[in-house]
Formats: sequence, C-alpha cells, structure tokens
Amino acid sequence: MTTAIVVIVLVVIVALAVRSIIKQKKSGGGCSGNCGHCKGCH
Repeated sequence: MTTAIVVIVLVVIVALAVRSIIKQKKSGGGCSGNCGHCKGCH
C-alpha cells in the first residue's frame, strides 16, 4: 500500500514537471541554444 502511494506521488510530480516544461517551451521560454538570446547558455 505504501509503495503504491509513493509511486502515485512520484508520477504526479513528474507529470507536473513535464507540464511545466511544455508550457514554458510553448511560451518561448527556456534555452534555445542561441547564446545571444538567453545570455545564460553553456
């Protein structure tokens, strides 16, 4: 039972993280690989 709860919580956390990344990419955020654009690349 405890294992199932832990797995469910981890799945929810991963889903929220993926959703956040997708939302950020759609809004033009994040690093595109163009260092002149984001000033914080590699």
